[in-house]
Amino acid sequence: MRAAAPLKFSPEDRQGERRRQRKGVGSGDWAASLPSIKENESEEE
Repeated sequence: MRAAAPLKFSPEDRQGERRRQRKGVGSGDWAASLPSIKENESEEE
């Protein structure tokens, strides 16, 4: 299996904590802005 694209940020990113603070990651507003998977109303086979 291969990755479809490289990681957006390096796991060793020293600025990750700062970026998450700037974007408000973890706040209620941030969580509400995330896309969600809609349930299928009709079952297709």
